[in-house]
Amino acid sequence: MKTYLSTLGILLSTVGSFLVWKYLTELNWADKEAFMRGEGLLTVPSPTEADVKRFRRQLGLSKLGLALILLGGAIQIVSNHYSD
Repeated sequence: MKTYLSTLGILLSTVGSFLVWKYLTELNWADKEAFMRGEGLLTVPSPTEADVKRFRRQLGLSKLGLALILLGGAIQIVSNHYSD
């Protein structure tokens, strides 16, 4: 059982890390192509209703990712104290 708990914790933390990487790193408005050339400005356009909905979804998924990382870590800690 200890091995299964540890594996579950690792899987949850991995999925959480992916969600944070995928969605939290995309929460910016910089023109990435111009930024990589060392030029450009940060512009925040007037958001449409679809933009706000997409932003909330991305923010929610990144928070879910953080929660999964914490839950996965807690499960791994519990598995260390679980005796077979």
